[in-house]
Amino acid sequence: MNARFGREGTMTYAELHAHTNFSLLDGSSSPEAMVEEASRLGLRALAITDHDTLSGIVRFGAAAETAGLQAITGIELTIGNGPYSPTQPGQGVEAISATEWRRSTAPVGDTDQGTSHLTLLAETLTGYRNLCTLLTEAYQCGGRDTPWVPFETLARHATGLIALSGCPQGELGQTLARHGPEVGMMVAARYREAFGKENYFIELHRHGLPGDGARNAGLQEVATRLGLGCVATQNAHYHDASRAQLHHVVTCIRHGTTLADAGAHLRANDEYRLKSGAEMARLFRDECTRAGSDPRRDPVRTTLAIAERCTFTLHDLVYEFPKPRLPNGESALSFLTRLVEAGKTVFYPDATAEVDARLRHELEIADQLGLSGYLLVFKEIVDWSQSQGILVSMRGSAPASAMLYCMGLCPIDPLEHNLLFERFCSPERREYPDIDLDFPHERREEVIQHIYAKYGRDYAAMVCEVNTYRARSAVRDVAKVLGLSATRAQRLADALDRHDDDPLGRLAREDVHGRLAEILVDLSRQLVDSPRHHSIHVGGMVISAEPLAMVTPVVPARMTGRTVLPWDKDDLTILAEVFDVHLIKMDLLSLGMLSAIGRCFDHVASLTGERLELHGFRYDPRVYDQLCEADTVGLFQVESRAQQSFLPRWRPRNLADVAISVGAIRPGPGAARAGEHIVRRRWGREPVTYPARELIPALRETYGVLLWQEQCIQVAVIAAGYTPGEADQLRRAMSHKRSTEQMEAVCEEMVTRMIDRGYDNETAESIRAMVVGFAGYGFPRAHAYPFAHLALISATLRLRYPEAYYTALLNCQPMGFYAPHTLLWDAHRHGVRVLPVHVNHSAWPSTLEPILPEPVANREPVGAMHHIAIRLGLQEVHGLGPAAREAFEEARATGPFTSIADLVARTRFDRERLECLAEVGALIGLPTGDTTTGSSTDRRATAWLTGELAGFGQGHLPGLADQLVTRPTLAPMTDWEEVQAEYRTLGYAPGRHAIAYLRPSLVAQRAFTADSLGKQRHGRLVRAGGLVICRQRPETAGGVLFLTVEDETGLFNAIVQPPVYERLRRVLRGEGLLVLEGPLQLNDGTVHIMVRKAWPLRPETPTGTTRSHTGELVGVRSHDFR
Repeated sequence: MNARFGREGTMTYAELHAHTNFSLLDGSSSPEAMVEEASRLGLRALAITDHDTLSGIVRFGAAAETAGLQAITGIELTIGNGPYSPTQPGQGVEAISATEWRRSTAPVGDTDQGTSHLTLLAETLTGYRNLCTLLTEAYQCGGRDTPWVPFETLARHATGLIALSGCPQGELGQTLARHGPEVGMMVAARYREAFGKENYFIELHRHGLPGDGARNAGLQEVATRLGLGCVATQNAHYHDASRAQLHHVVTCIRHGTTLADAGAHLRANDEYRLKSGAEMARLFRDECTRAGSDPRRDPVRTTLAIAERCTFTLHDLVYEFPKPRLPNGESALSFLTRLVEAGKTVFYPDATAEVDARLRHELEIADQLGLSGYLLVFKEIVDWSQSQGILVSMRGSAPASAMLYCMGLCPIDPLEHNLLFERFCSPERREYPDIDLDFPHERREEVIQHIYAKYGRDYAAMVCEVNTYRARSAVRDVAKVLGLSATRAQRLADALDRHDDDPLGRLAREDVHGRLAEILVDLSRQLVDSPRHHSIHVGGMVISAEPLAMVTPVVPARMTGRTVLPWDKDDLTILAEVFDVHLIKMDLLSLGMLSAIGRCFDHVASLTGERLELHGFRYDPRVYDQLCEADTVGLFQVESRAQQSFLPRWRPRNLADVAISVGAIRPGPGAARAGEHIVRRRWGREPVTYPARELIPALRETYGVLLWQEQCIQVAVIAAGYTPGEADQLRRAMSHKRSTEQMEAVCEEMVTRMIDRGYDNETAESIRAMVVGFAGYGFPRAHAYPFAHLALISATLRLRYPEAYYTALLNCQPMGFYAPHTLLWDAHRHGVRVLPVHVNHSAWPSTLEPILPEPVANREPVGAMHHIAIRLGLQEVHGLGPAAREAFEEARATGPFTSIADLVARTRFDRERLECLAEVGALIGLPTGDTTTGSSTDRRATAWLTGELAGFGQGHLPGLADQLVTRPTLAPMTDWEEVQAEYRTLGYAPGRHAIAYLRPSLVAQRAFTADSLGKQRHGRLVRAGGLVICRQRPETAGGVLFLTVEDETGLFNAIVQPPVYERLRRVLRGEGLLVLEGPLQLNDGTVHIMVRKAWPLRPETPTGTTRSHTGELVGVRSHDFR
């Protein structure tokens, strides 16, 4: 059979030059779509050659593996053409200068003069490694945005690679177009010398453009004279002609232009798609004829020969985790065992047989799986961090390990809390388990840089995050390409509602642009989920025993001192599951609450001498009463609206209860239903039932409801006779996104095994149904306990040391659910005094300041903490910005400011910054230089004076400037104007709440205060109003909107059902000050208004007339999230 033909007699072909949408804003089809189309067309193989990246090859390789298509790994590399003269002795070509040569090889329309493209394919593992090395050097040479390598670097790393001369932007194509075949032959000869005659091919294209035939004839002439082979490629940028229009769109986005103005940036037709072997044979009939009997010159047949040579696959990758440094004479296992035994004497001083057996079992598994060195690497990271005073906590499944507990890596005792080791690690998994470490957000970078320093920058890098288009970003960018203004494009994007089943379809129906809207929606649909740009993963880092460029390119990140891999966490999962290549991702995560706790610990130590620690922290038993009252603003994991609704009904009394609260209140309807059943069963409102008596020990904690992943494992072990490792594999299988049919198949074996063990069909089916239903929301108990531990630490610190705690929270913003104005008002409700910003008393961050003791009615004094107040820092003033910090601190270091003119002269703040300080009262009391007033008391006059001094004081002595300014007579600010200024500039008004000034309007509307709602009758029609601080419309809540509203007495929650939301959406989404009306819902201490009506809350002027208002206090925005 002719090798050019398949079994059905159709021409076979391998596409060796194709781009996916990982050629960012150039390719317009996904790797999966390219593979699907290549398979449909009957292609023998497909090479993905994205621009200067290997980002898409893992998904491409996995899709090809599934489709049974040969996947060839390649890139289109940018070459920087150096000062090379083509003149060679005896060639008979007129010499041209290096400058002329660089100019002659610059791509048409390319602003980066002197660069060209080259198609490279990995023939072997060595070739792949050279691809990675070339890309790594390209980004080092040209930078993140314009990678390129000089020809000399390319030549050094040519082994194992097959090079194609490239598209018309290749060096050969450009040279032929400008100088003809004689000079072109010299370019080709240089590449032939670098790669070898058998590894360099002349690339031919046909896209239905004028001059295609002539260009190919010239290229074939060069190939003939140099004895090189020719290859036909499509330079495909999309899988099918239907994606050509999207390709035009992404091209316009890349160039920042519109379709109407794009001109030559756009490709002339829709021929840059994948084509079948038969189509390619027809297209290249003339070229094949010119090839005669020489198979190397037959451009279609050559694709098959090259594909046959490209034997590299991702299965060939080799990765090894680095080994730890060990004491002399120690193995990794012996050293690990010694550390665990030493820790046992500390954490289990009266170790029982159960403890010994558990530790022995874990060490045996670690030895069996070769994990000893891996665990020691994490031990070193934690030890170093703690030596630097950096708090470390842990999340995920790792807290289930007693070994890690004994080594001080986690503060939670897994035996005391029944945390199952097999959820963390088991022999059946045959992989390194995940260990997720948490650090304070402002100190995590120290840990990351320590790892770079310890292992070397060639051996460590961060995992990337692939940021994709979502509906809003797609609509915004496509609308601009279609010629709409940026304002109109943003308005259309903002109008999308992610809770609609088809938000883009709704846009097409509602938008007045008619046909244009249909085009916009169609193109936006195509663009959604396409990669938009790459960023750094939140904390994933890979370290390697060998240079990472042996496995993957390493790219400089935009963040100084960071490097990043081109693959994200999903790629690493695919590599492990499909190709059995396990790149170990360490998750080094930042946690804002750890920052706040660490700062609070420091405050407590400086005030009391007591040094608090995460390990062994003793909770104050009074915090459980606060949790039961939903008094949780500013507390970790329990401050959300949902938690404030759940906690009074759940009534937690210990760490295990709080852990259940953490596990039950998460996204998804399954968790919510489980939480409701647990609450009802706890308090006798629903019978506690178990599928089988044997399962009572596993399910007792949650009253017969399956909540924890560990419980799923225990159920499979008890009921179906699985080993713990087998049961964890079942749990893992169900945790992947699967169809209902796939889920049923996963559980079929479990049902069979239960029946074999004597369970009847009904019982086995009930257990199966419970496990299948659990799969959508299962949560690891081992993850919940460390978070519950931090929740109780935060609650204890707020109770015992509120000034220190709230100060720490302020200095760690942004974090949590609530903005600083809500936190400060909550501090006020807890008896904390807050002192305003002042240039002579405030530091840049907020600080603690001694005050004369005052009686505090609503809390018991603890130690000396009630003799201090929070002094707000200058960082809270919105108009200053971080750039002002150095100037302010340098000026204040020489002493207090003696006058406003002294402040102006020493800080050199501009007019805007000075007026911000005046508006918030930060200059009150400073001498003005006016003998009639003495010092600044009115903010408006002070703001005017600072503005004048900022412009007038240049060239005058500081002592004279304030005497030379003529002051007009200005009306003082009213209290309400001061509050508005403070909200505008600080985001809140210390000691004053805006709603208190709007209370007359609310009283006139017969509105209740937040703290009085709970005293009303269930079902009563009520009104209440205030500042909207949170809007939440979870995708799993069926379109229900949840609001949290704040007034001067506290917070209240409101629920808006979908029909009401549709009727009131503009008011509910656009107004920051609202009055809400509806029946009151009281349920076990939780209070909600079921909204029926809503309207803006408008402030009244002192005369009683309504002031025009936008509906928001400037500077205050609600926290809107899913």
